[in-house]
Amino acid sequence: MAALMRYRFAKRIYAVCVHNKHFSSETTGVYLTNEMKNPKDNAGAYFRPRKRQKSKSRISVERSSSLYGVKQLHEIAGDQVNELVDSKSAAGIEKTQTIFLEGERMIGEAVKAGVQLKSVYATDMNLLERLGVEGISRYLTNVKTLKYWVSQRAVTSDGIICAVAQKPIISKPKAENPLPVTVVIDRISDPWTAGVLLRTAYDVGCRKLITTKGCCNMWDQDVLTSSEGTHFYMPIQTNLSWKDLNEEIEATDSNVKVVLTGARPMVYRGIWKAEKKFLETNCDEDNFSSDSDFGEQTEESNFPLTNFSDIDFRDADDIVLIISDDMSKSFKQKFRFLQQNTVVLASVPIANGLAKLNPIVPGILLMYEIHSQMSINNKV
Repeated sequence: MAALMRYRFAKRIYAVCVHNKHFSSETTGVYLTNEMKNPKDNAGAYFRPRKRQKSKSRISVERSSSLYGVKQLHEIAGDQVNELVDSKSAAGIEKTQTIFLEGERMIGEAVKAGVQLKSVYATDMNLLERLGVEGISRYLTNVKTLKYWVSQRAVTSDGIICAVAQKPIISKPKAENPLPVTVVIDRISDPWTAGVLLRTAYDVGCRKLITTKGCCNMWDQDVLTSSEGTHFYMPIQTNLSWKDLNEEIEATDSNVKVVLTGARPMVYRGIWKAEKKFLETNCDEDNFSSDSDFGEQTEESNFPLTNFSDIDFRDADDIVLIISDDMSKSFKQKFRFLQQNTVVLASVPIANGLAKLNPIVPGILLMYEIHSQMSINNKV
């Protein structure tokens, strides 16, 4: 009985092996492969013929579509990589004068403002059609490839779209009667804070915005997102030294009031410490303050601390508002600027023992206080 069962089982195996190339071997005549020695490890594979895989033809890296004038990219490489990298880094932006934009809304705002696009990358043809821009390089690629170059905010259900554009140069603000106010951002490294301050300065109607060395990249995606496209309508100067800023003020033949505000008490203490060190060393050192030792305001100080609501801006023809987050050191060049322009230190009351505020708070309060006083004085 046992022999009969073995015979029937072997007969079934033989029939399957004859019709299955996976088990047969014409050269040796052996129809059972080495895998048959371990049936437990290969269970189920013996009686299912292996599916013949279709040979995938190599997809070309770049195929032109004459119908829409759009180039299809299987992967981003070569010149496209260099273009994208340069438009995203601060050094590349300064060198090539190009910026990186992502998201349908941001790119549409740039086109509306007259910003010149150089190339557009998208994952869906509908995104390119809705943009309605021709005469530039347009690329169509897959989500996996383009997802690497954009932030998570740009990945939507409609697809991904990004662009490389020429850096806009705005000579004057869009407002017809702008406030005679120049906002200076000093050592603010948080992109979202810088973007909100830029947006507020534009909404209030300030003339322009300047950043000192040590600030974040003003063309960073977080700054562009938080400012909601204000870059395309307001003059922006980046990485100015205190010497350059002082020369701009001296070039104006008007009464200029310079006000500095900060979100931390250490911002003011660093200035007072620098003043004390300056008087002791008679300006022989490049750095007047230390990271750990901060001074206190004295009666002889030339930089009194004043509540922001007590400052009178109505007698000034031009105002320079410095929003600082510099709490480490007051360098020689910066202190000279503060001393030559008789800077007023504007404070914001802090209750409940808080050690600091976000620089957005004093910045917005001062901007709207200036706007309120200028409106009463009929200067806006």
